[in-house]
Amino acid sequence: MKGLSVEARVGLLILLAVGLLAAFLAVLGGVDLGAKYSLYADFDNPGNIKPGAPVNVGSIRIGSVDEVIYMGGRFDEATGRRPLIRLHLRLDREVQDTIHEDALFYVTSQSVLGEQLVSIDPGDPERAPLEEGAVVEGVDPPRLDLALALIYELLEGTTRFLRERRTQLRGLLDHITNVLAELDETLSENDERIDRIIAKVETAMDETNTLLANANATLDGPAVRRSLRNLDRVLASAERDLDPILTEVRSLVNEADQAFGPEQRENVQQILAEGAAIAVEARGAMGEARGLLDHVTEGRGTVGALLMDEEIYDDIQELLRDLKHNPWKLFWRE
Repeated sequence: MKGLSVEARVGLLILLAVGLLAAFLAVLGGVDLGAKYSLYADFDNPGNIKPGAPVNVGSIRIGSVDEVIYMGGRFDEATGRRPLIRLHLRLDREVQDTIHEDALFYVTSQSVLGEQLVSIDPGDPERAPLEEGAVVEGVDPPRLDLALALIYELLEGTTRFLRERRTQLRGLLDHITNVLAELDETLSENDERIDRIIAKVETAMDETNTLLANANATLDGPAVRRSLRNLDRVLASAERDLDPILTEVRSLVNEADQAFGPEQRENVQQILAEGAAIAVEARGAMGEARGLLDHVTEGRGTVGALLMDEEIYDDIQELLRDLKHNPWKLFWRE
């Protein structure tokens, strides 16, 4: 340095200062001299995103927005979409294998008033990485400005409506007030009548509950249960004895086929056919009897009503005992 002239020393000092300034600006501007690759993200409205905005995965910066391209909604044959805005993203080459085909690109900000940036959800690690130059569809940020504009328009329309129909609304409110006043007056005048109606309704409900309780107690009476059990035993016995009878009838038919000639056999078969028809009718009668039993059990009809009343059942039993010991009363009345 001692052999250099003053001019050379000044020149070296200037070059050193310029180098330091360039390095300082590179650090402040986020300039990265590493290897990069390009991806493109389409948005209808990416907000206030600007070239140079950071591209992050979580809180880690992996690149920046290189260019904001206006597409104008023109049809893109490569993607089959009509994007309005396309962002050119320059990402670090070392993260390329971590950004997958189902990655999610969206615009967010670091705080409510912070700088907007592009954030990436890398997607499923099992999916293939995005190729360089791939065009993806991004998720638009919430349009707070649009929401405020719509709210303002709604409030303005509501105010205009109320102002233009002020007279009609005042008349409607007066009418509602009069109706409420008349209703209050009517209720006040008929207060005692309304109380009586409510009391009668409560009395009717109590009587209904009492009637249902008495009906349940009557249905559960011993006489009704005894009669139904006897009838069920009779029907079961008749149905049980019917099958052996039919078996004997079939046996007689076979014996008749062997013992009689054609004419006698035909007569016997006709008689047995009539017997079988009678047996079928008997089965139907037993079915109807079971239906009648169910009808009586449910308390429907005159017989059911009679059986449900314990007092009437006892009177009938007493009458039958009296007629059994004094049958002349059927023909002679005192």
